[in-house]
Amino acid sequence: MYRLLALLLTIALFAYVNVQNINNTRPSGTQDTTILATKKQTVSVPLQINANTDKYFITGYPQKVKVTLEGNASLVTVSANTQSFRIIADLTKLGIGRHTVQLREEGLNKELTYTIDPRTIDVEIQTRDNKKMPIQVDFNKDSLAPGYTTEAPKLSTSTVDVTGARSEIERISQVVAKVALNRNTKTDVDQEVLLQALDSDGNTVNAVISPQTVHVTLPVVLPSKKVDLELEQKGSGVSGHRYSLSSETKRITVYGSNAELAKIKKVTLPVDVTGVSATVTKNIDVPAPSGLVGVDPKTVAVKIDVTGTTNATPSSTDGAAHSSDNSSSSSSANSSSSSSESASSDNESSSSSSSN
Repeated sequence: MYRLLALLLTIALFAYVNVQNINNTRPSGTQDTTILATKKQTVSVPLQINANTDKYFITGYPQKVKVTLEGNASLVTVSANTQSFRIIADLTKLGIGRHTVQLREEGLNKELTYTIDPRTIDVEIQTRDNKKMPIQVDFNKDSLAPGYTTEAPKLSTSTVDVTGARSEIERISQVVAKVALNRNTKTDVDQEVLLQALDSDGNTVNAVISPQTVHVTLPVVLPSKKVDLELEQKGSGVSGHRYSLSSETKRITVYGSNAELAKIKKVTLPVDVTGVSATVTKNIDVPAPSGLVGVDPKTVAVKIDVTGTTNATPSSTDGAAHSSDNSSSSSSANSSSSSSESASSDNESSSSSSSN
């Protein structure tokens, strides 16, 4: 009985040990999945053009193409991340004209399969040409504030090299830097501007410009000039008083467009003497003449000198004579004032006098 029990235990122990050995030598399910896993991934790859670019100018090809990789997951991941392969368009045996070229890969792991999109490209090969051209600055003058204008623009470079197909280079009329202005611009403009090659009709020409951008400083100014300030009496003064006008400010600066400035020779400032019975100094606003934007100074101090009084009331006959004499005196005084103002220099005060 004991011998039979021992035999059964021995057989059971032997079977258990063999099962464990079998389990230890069998690959795990995770390892099998890792080894056998596949992956599919699409990446964007730069297109390499093989051609004599010193002699030919080539157009029509895309900068990048799509490549779909498929195969071992690890290999696909590494190839996609490192992009250690190239997609090539070989044009070395082609001449001037239009061509359809099949793309090929180089350097891709042989265990992977791939597809290229697009598989072929259409290119045009033309004779290469280049020339140096000056940069023209263009902007919308209507965006300037009224009266404002611009001075000569300052550029980081005044010329550029333009390269392209000979037929395109021959079409180029100018290379333009178009400066964008805000509405009612009153201050200088600083911009980095993308250059454009244009034909005589203003259409863009397909060419490579070097450098592609230029820094533009566009001075925006308000034109001005100095003119004489003339004082002119107005209003009804006190009867029997004589008035003389003078100011330390003899010339003022006026601002506006060059066209409007050309029309103006002097500024006449009306001085109201209504109710003035004694010498006084008034600060009087100087309005901008019609068509101009402004003046400087905007206010001037004007001295109103008051002299002479008449206390007696003359008879009608004497009064008529006095009125005539007074009128003659006033005319003489105004004539003298006008003459004095015309001869006024920067060192003399503007003045005007009259009697009431």
